[in-house]
Amino acid sequence: MQAGIEGKRIAALVGDGFEEAEFSEPRRALEEAGAIVTLVGIDEKSRARVRAKKGLDDGTAVKAEELVADCTAEDFDALLIPGGSSPDRLRMNREVQRFVKEFDTAKKPMFSLGHGAQVLISAQISRGRTLTGSPSIADDIRNAGALYRDQPTVQDGHWISARGAGDMMLFNRAMIEKLSAAVGAIV
Repeated sequence: MQAGIEGKRIAALVGDGFEEAEFSEPRRALEEAGAIVTLVGIDEKSRARVRAKKGLDDGTAVKAEELVADCTAEDFDALLIPGGSSPDRLRMNREVQRFVKEFDTAKKPMFSLGHGAQVLISAQISRGRTLTGSPSIADDIRNAGALYRDQPTVQDGHWISARGAGDMMLFNRAMIEKLSAAVGAIV
């Protein structure tokens, strides 16, 4: 376990089509460090099943433990937004946008992978920020007024972003370090 991370609550925002590795690997790293990862879905249907993808194939489905409409950033210490096609579905949900804005306003750690940056863009909080994501959304990031970096991970304040599953080791390390630093800053 990582000192200072034990018991910290992380909201993992998932919708149908999330990339399995971009959820399961960070979840494993966080839980091994002692954090509690809670799956947050967007509707009652997500309590029964949220479909995952492994590339173009079906992945292992999960069940949401909480619904975004019932959550606030105060309920959690950090936010994880896995990629895949899920962010494209999540990004237009007003409750998702509210939830993400609350994390940003509170300057709580926010972690996005691959297409996860689309949620940050639609929450209208990416202007003036530096981040990375899947190369296929580089133009979306730039058009939202952010600086896109084609790097494995990018840290900008309380945000950490990664291009995708291929950058998982570096992303997980940066995520754990950020949580440790955030915990130290609060104490």
